[in-house]
Amino acid sequence: MIWIAFFSQTGSEIVELSKRLNRKPDLLVTNNFEEEIKFNPAVRELDVTILSARHDGLMKYMKSQRLYDPLHTLISLHGYLRIIPADICEKYNIYNGHPAAIDIYPELKGKNPQERVWQSIEDYPIIGSVVHRCTAELDGGKVVYSINTQHRCCTREEVFNTLRETSLETWSMFMETELL
Repeated sequence: MIWIAFFSQTGSEIVELSKRLNRKPDLLVTNNFEEEIKFNPAVRELDVTILSARHDGLMKYMKSQRLYDPLHTLISLHGYLRIIPADICEKYNIYNGHPAAIDIYPELKGKNPQERVWQSIEDYPIIGSVVHRCTAELDGGKVVYSINTQHRCCTREEVFNTLRETSLETWSMFMETELL
């Protein structure tokens, strides 16, 4: 299975996931231009080709090209802060990680779920992360893997660290079965 990883931010999650899986993505795709936001330096150390362009250019490329055989390609989104058009979601196996238990609390779909959990922590006795199938609806695809835990966090940092760890664990468990 070919693995293509998309990111908009630093790429840190992809670096950590690569270590846990003992496997690098076959291609990194980003709409993050280095002069705007710095990549985690370890992204470059992965020694993987990085395709970098604006979102609309990336989507046009994906529509006109077949990056790889869609049936044997897994595309993962790691903080990719743009919505993938429906026709591309239907063409490829695209999955998004979301650092919130949207399988239990659908109101946590969308931007900044970690901050929203922290701001209303008393409303969320369970916290966790999911991997879901990508659709054109924001965080609307079928949840294919989730890890949820009863929270015992007392600080904002503990909430964020717990969600980061559950996100990495969710991705790891999902990818171990899908990348075979």
